[in-house]
Amino acid sequence: MKKWIQRATAGAFAAALLSSTAFAADFTHCADALRDMELFIGTKHGYELERTPTRAEAAVMLVRLLGQEDTAKSKTYKTPFRDVPKWAAPYVGWLYENQLTVGMSETKFGTTALCNAQQYATFLLRTLGYADGDGYTYKTALDYAKTLGVIDAVNYDSKKFLRDHMVAMSYTALSREVKSDEGMLLDTLIAQGSVNANKAAHTKTLFDNNNTYTQLRAQEQGKAQSYTLSATVSAANGAEIAYTGKAVTEGKDLAAELRHNDALMVGIYQKGGVRHQFINGKTSKLALIEPKTIPVSAILELTQKNDIYAFSLAPAVLNQTMQGASLGQVSYSAKVEGNGVGQQIARIQINMPVGGKKDTYKIEMRVEPTGDLGSIFVPDGMEI
Repeated sequence: MKKWIQRATAGAFAAALLSSTAFAADFTHCADALRDMELFIGTKHGYELERTPTRAEAAVMLVRLLGQEDTAKSKTYKTPFRDVPKWAAPYVGWLYENQLTVGMSETKFGTTALCNAQQYATFLLRTLGYADGDGYTYKTALDYAKTLGVIDAVNYDSKKFLRDHMVAMSYTALSREVKSDEGMLLDTLIAQGSVNANKAAHTKTLFDNNNTYTQLRAQEQGKAQSYTLSATVSAANGAEIAYTGKAVTEGKDLAAELRHNDALMVGIYQKGGVRHQFINGKTSKLALIEPKTIPVSAILELTQKNDIYAFSLAPAVLNQTMQGASLGQVSYSAKVEGNGVGQQIARIQINMPVGGKKDTYKIEMRVEPTGDLGSIFVPDGMEI
């Protein structure tokens, strides 16, 4: 039984660090939020998040995202494109007139061509007021979108771009500042009357809280800090194991580990541009973790009260960090202390196959700043 509890802890530990690897996810909650603001409809078959969008569908998404569908349909536009059907003409025409698309060639929009992450990132950059050549080119659009927070650790896949990612990137873009420094894109759309303020109130509050929290965490990045860790893993049959540990961060370097009865169970060590992970007695080299806060597209709910930020995260977005298990519930809270973050608590429910059937484990992990700067520690014999 203990090895399965250890495996559950390892998966939760990895999920808590929000690995920077992009993967397929389920952003239905983002689609729901956009629908509630009348910025997304889907198709006659539903959201269809599991398939790749066409460029025409991306055009419709953009026009609706900006609250301009009625305006687009009320006019007739002239474009040089010869491959745009009647149903898509208002959307492509509006984008062309507002310099948000240039097409795939002088005479071809590419209506039925599949849209990829790079193309959609370019569309969103233009939507935020960044014209081509304004800090990026088409080839560097993905990287530039990352610097602006339009793309994050989970909301896109450069190899298999789906309508799921299109929705998540669109939702994320609403929380980002427009180039003219007029606040979030969502604020701009509300001020213009393109989005109903009452229908957007819940999402706006979530975005505001997340942006404030993100700024708070940004102030801590680069500082040397030490933490004590504790975790309790409870199985459905009542079995329970307690872990204790420590963590240290120094800029982009970090070390964190959990032990049970002084035996190292889980550890993550990153230094000098190299990262290793120790789980279940094995050490492996992994991709680097950049210091990040929680991607807004992964958040179901976020409240701020009495200096405590309380997050409810979308399990489906994080599931592929779980190595075959599935998350049932993920919550996280952080208390503001002075100009930084104090106690942090993560609660995770994991469903994991054991002996041919799925068992459920509940994990509570606590992080407490120690005030002692400490230094990066590495287990004996581990080269990083």
